Amino acid sequence: MEINFYNTLIFRNLLIKTLFISSFFLLLNTQAKSQRFNSIVFDKLPQDYQLYPRDHNNEANVNITGIIEAQDYSYISIQVFRDDVLVKYVRAAIKYNSKGIGSFSAEAKIKAELAQYSFKVFSCQSKDSSLVVNRQNIVSGDVFIVDGQSNSTGFFLESATDPFCRTFGKITEPLNIGPYNPADTLWALSNQHPYFTGVGSMGFEIQKQLSQQYGIPNCLINGGFHWSSSVNHAQRTENNPADLTNGYGRMLYRIQKAGLAQAAKTFIYRQGESEAYHEGSNWDVHFKQMRSNLKLDLPGLEKIYVFQIDIIYFPSQAGAELRDYQRRLPLIYPDVQSIASVGTKGFDGLHYTPEGYKQNGMEISRLIAKDYYQLKDTLNINSPSIKKVFYASEEKKKLILVFDEGQQLVYPEQYRPTDNLTLDMKDFFYPDGYSGAVISGKAEGNRVMLELSSPQNASILNYLPQYMPENGAYYPYSGPYLSNKKGMRAFTFNNFSIATALRTPALTASMQSFSSVVLSWNEVPNATGFNLERKLSNEEEYRLIRTFKSATRSFEDKVSTYPGKIQYRLKATTDVSESGDYARAEVEVPVVLGLEEAADKNFYAYPNPVAGNQKITIHLKKPVRGSLLMLNSAGQTIFKGNADYESEVTLPVTGLSAGFYFIQLKTENHSWSEKLVISE
Repeated sequence: MEINFYNTLIFRNLLIKTLFISSFFLLLNTQAKSQRFNSIVFDKLPQDYQLYPRDHNNEANVNITGIIEAQDYSYISIQVFRDDVLVKYVRAAIKYNSKGIGSFSAEAKIKAELAQYSFKVFSCQSKDSSLVVNRQNIVSGDVFIVDGQSNSTGFFLESATDPFCRTFGKITEPLNIGPYNPADTLWALSNQHPYFTGVGSMGFEIQKQLSQQYGIPNCLINGGFHWSSSVNHAQRTENNPADLTNGYGRMLYRIQKAGLAQAAKTFIYRQGESEAYHEGSNWDVHFKQMRSNLKLDLPGLEKIYVFQIDIIYFPSQAGAELRDYQRRLPLIYPDVQSIASVGTKGFDGLHYTPEGYKQNGMEISRLIAKDYYQLKDTLNINSPSIKKVFYASEEKKKLILVFDEGQQLVYPEQYRPTDNLTLDMKDFFYPDGYSGAVISGKAEGNRVMLELSSPQNASILNYLPQYMPENGAYYPYSGPYLSNKKGMRAFTFNNFSIATALRTPALTASMQSFSSVVLSWNEVPNATGFNLERKLSNEEEYRLIRTFKSATRSFEDKVSTYPGKIQYRLKATTDVSESGDYARAEVEVPVVLGLEEAADKNFYAYPNPVAGNQKITIHLKKPVRGSLLMLNSAGQTIFKGNADYESEVTLPVTGLSAGFYFIQLKTENHSWSEKLVISE
């Protein structure tokens, strides 16, 4: 199928490539041999469009060093321009040796910013100077590497470019699988030349999103190549890692020649379709080897982002098994972050439209931004990943699916891929591999609840089809699917074990003071922990505030800054199961305009403690007009009276249960409070 796609989309550009190829190779050769200028030979010299990796100070050193074979020169002068404005002048003395060969070394710092720098280098005698070379459009920024098969490249058809998105080297023909010419060492804008400097639609979207949002230029090298299986990407020649005859070596050569091997922190990998249609195998083994290779050759590598492949056409469960392994990669390798492909726009059963690749680029860019650019809005930027599946009760007529904490899941409406076909999400859950047992579903927070037609004894659950045959009624599969509120689709999963629910705990909540709530709960058999969530009066969703080990039975929540109703819910947990329902409790935190220290308080209550058959007297140090409230430990008002410039007010406590209460005196612009204890 890749061959057909290539025939229709690539060969139509053959004429354009033929017209450009002569001038392109001339430019490459000029760049490769541009270090000598008459009698001056540069060891280090910036190239046009070069990106220098930024350091922790958000800048980079640009070194200019070399020798001069002519005598009577005193120094090298360098003018540094920022966006065509002269900003710096650097002078480097020429030191001659006994053979009459002079050497020089200079350094200039540039900032990592959306600005382009130029360097004019002059050779200077006592009264004269000559321009040796002028290098332009130089930036500092970050480095990204993309690798995989055809879906990593988008067939190198993207033509959009940007002055702060760079790449290095050349895409070989056909589709980056041919041997690499070591002379091809060109810096360029990403996609500056059709095909040859391509980074793909997904790659360019990553670059554009990050550079525009965070103001840092970047370089992306796309080493992806077509018709490849995982073994091809793990193939490393031990005595020559940058072997130009294999895909890994070609990618590494470009990274090393660009001077980026130490700076590459992120690697984006999109591969596995070949294994799904039986043109490769042992993806897990080869991924492990590739990761090991990358750690050797890219010592600064910190994060690997891996796409879970989509539901393709080949009639085999191999694709579903691979997808499930890709879902579980973060559990195996702590430096790996997976992302789902299912639900990407423009899916044709194997590839995507440019809009789909751009969608994926935007989604990956958010993950990178979270890890490296201090992205603040990180809620729901990850693909929801299944964590637990269990029957809600011993009746086994309801399944609860638990995804990662913080996910706000969306259960889809019925989906119509065509005018004549309606699909329902319930039909794409497969207990023990069979459809039809689920009659409805809904989402709540990070849970999905599935109602079953009858008691079930299934021990495993699959989500979404294992494959989608080309002649199927709804090929290619474009929905329905679970997602979160940010539109990230849930990972497919295969043969996920079904457990049994834990007992629901009992939860109580009471005000300890105006500033804290005490929550307590009972023991739950077999639980290994508890999760406590809270929802404030101005929030729509519960938020996890604390996890506890199974021995913990209480918690004090500081709530002085959260007036109004506070709702809590608690569930018992294990690694494979949870309570079938939440235990719930709520309190009302009074609005306190100002809590005074004892010396500043305008009243005191006596006696305190007070017996249940007595009255209490409120003595006001300074008579005021206002309201006098008594609240219970849940924050509920149980008595309301008035103060009208009296020096003392009496309140009854008859009939009140023993415990602690609060007296609150409120005026138009102030509030005082005191804790009251009622004894037996």
